[in-house]
Amino acid sequence: MDLCLVIPSYNRTDLIAHTIESALNQTMAFKQIVVVDDASTDDTLKTLERFGDRITVIASTKVGVQEARNIGVRAATTPYVTLCDSDDLLQPSHVEIISSWLDSHADCDAIYTNHQPFNGDVVQVDTFSRAPQDFFEGAHREGNFLTAIPDLYVKTATFQPLLVSGVTLKTAFYKRIGGFDPAFNGVPSEDWEFTLRVVRDGKVALYMDSITLIRRHPGNDSHNALRQRLGEVAVLEHALAHHDCPARYRPTFVAVMNRHRLWAFEQAFGTKKLRLAASIFPLLGERRQSFKFLVKSVLIRLYMATTRFKAPPAHVQYAEAVK
Repeated sequence: MDLCLVIPSYNRTDLIAHTIESALNQTMAFKQIVVVDDASTDDTLKTLERFGDRITVIASTKVGVQEARNIGVRAATTPYVTLCDSDDLLQPSHVEIISSWLDSHADCDAIYTNHQPFNGDVVQVDTFSRAPQDFFEGAHREGNFLTAIPDLYVKTATFQPLLVSGVTLKTAFYKRIGGFDPAFNGVPSEDWEFTLRVVRDGKVALYMDSITLIRRHPGNDSHNALRQRLGEVAVLEHALAHHDCPARYRPTFVAVMNRHRLWAFEQAFGTKKLRLAASIFPLLGERRQSFKFLVKSVLIRLYMATTRFKAPPAHVQYAEAVK
């Protein structure tokens, strides 16, 4: 089965060569490798030149990672596309394993792979093994593949193991569900919003062995837990408003949003990010019944009154989360 690998890049001159080398070092080759550079200001494009005609490079204006992926998929000439971020790696057997499954499962719309986070030479435990005990319960198993995982859409709200790096999708399916939403540019966990639509609308398989390596470094969005939680809340809000979320899932989504907001408020207050804490406080769906929280509530209300506080838009909140 022919696969096209799509890699969005931005200022990755120090890491992207490793990603591309892992893509070229496959036991079964990708039909295409498309790198969409999102107007890098470092030497990323110069680094890409060394690979010559083994890859296709599209130099884009600054459009954000979501639209960069969409541009790459539009350039694909294969029936399936694989996505990989520019700092992650694919194990040598990746294409061979995925292609073999697709050859005999034409109805499959998407395959998410297990993965292992790594930092330098230190490789951590794979993600799927850290899932809650009942996460895969009721799924159909065929070798190392799982399909028909019950309630996978809502389960990802409490444990999200489905990452964009390593996922393979039918090109037509990707386009049918609209690709990645550029409105989520700059929002942490932006790929989860796309994943929710994939899981909602497609026939999804999971490959249980870790054939993708996810690099952990200070440049990751996930490196900042406060910003990450705010992004997850934004995704859940969007899903509730626009995904036609089944009624039975809404209580879980609301409960998770409430927990994330409460945690984010406590973190922002504790690190003296009072403007950020004040923007979260009115949205809290639940509040701790403790003297400490009561004191924080009084102080944040006083801050809001004395500064005539007006909540900033979401993108400003994400920026303030990293200050």
